[in-house]
Amino acid sequence: MLQVTGLSGGYPPVSVFRDVDLTVGEDEAVGLFGPNGHGKSTLLSTVAGLLDPWRGEIRFDGRRLNAPGDMPARLSRHVNYDLFRPRRMRARHAVRAGLIYVMQGNRLFPEMTVDEVLGIAPKAAMGRAGVGEMYDLAHDLFPVLRRRRRSKIRYLSGGERQMVSIAVALLAVPRLLILDEPTLGLAPRLRLELAEAVGRIREAGTPLVLVDQNIEFLTGLVDRLHLFVNGTIAAEIDRTERPSHESIMTLMFGGAAR
Repeated sequence: MLQVTGLSGGYPPVSVFRDVDLTVGEDEAVGLFGPNGHGKSTLLSTVAGLLDPWRGEIRFDGRRLNAPGDMPARLSRHVNYDLFRPRRMRARHAVRAGLIYVMQGNRLFPEMTVDEVLGIAPKAAMGRAGVGEMYDLAHDLFPVLRRRRRSKIRYLSGGERQMVSIAVALLAVPRLLILDEPTLGLAPRLRLELAEAVGRIREAGTPLVLVDQNIEFLTGLVDRLHLFVNGTIAAEIDRTERPSHESIMTLMFGGAAR
């Protein structure tokens, strides 16, 4: 479904990740974990078309999403090249293909109500069938959406906003769903509820890419788990081999870690 090959990127002129290879098959869930600030969100933003890749290839369902070749180097740090340099990949192309990315931090319209946000969400489906089924699934997974349907987003709790964010993504009828830190800042009870909801999305047959700091959250949901450190995939861990805290620290920081 998704094939990322030799992908590098960042915020010119700062390189954030390098030579990343990542695949996600149909009906598969893949997890990424690692220290904060090591490039996971930048990688996902690039795969979703929010940032232009510097080099490498992004293929979705066999179709290349980004332009071939390397991004030209910046000649001056004082020039905003985005003003005249054409984008080499656009988010709408990823969305049209069915690659839907839920960013961390609940990026929603604060002055709109839950109903209003969910009302415009299906436009991102771009004609894909199944909006009605996804609407029923979203409200089945998150009953709070019905209770808070007339509430403005700004008045929702962090957990409720995260539920709305995932519901918006479902109404886009994703062929691949990327969730970036869905449990960030949530209480343990809400993390458990969210894990159950993501598990049901997985059971419904939607391929997933999950990023989270909670290893237990990931290992219960994914088929493969990748450690992402210093802008690259450093190791792959089988989901049946739940790593200990000591082994995780060693993988992240080397043998000297305690």
